[in-house]
Amino acid sequence: HVTHPELKSTFHLDILGVKKNPQSPMYTSLGVITKGTIIEVNVSELGLVTQTGRVVYGKYAQVKNNPENDGCINAVLLT
Repeated sequence: HVTHPELKSTFHLDILGVKKNPQSPMYTSLGVITKGTIIEVNVSELGLVTQTGRVVYGKYAQVKNNPENDGCINAVLLT
């Protein structure tokens, strides 16, 4: 679940990949998701557009929970 901070709403979005894991560079290369990891999510279904009118496909979000304990990922979109 990804929360949009400006809209104050939560969406179920697909994960495209792992950008950076603060725990270890090896975790980043392996694609391991832990608390604090920056992930890229598919926001095309939200209908976000740039100033030029192009549809935004991927945006970064930061994981705010411990997915290894909870079994799900909760993240906040980065602006």
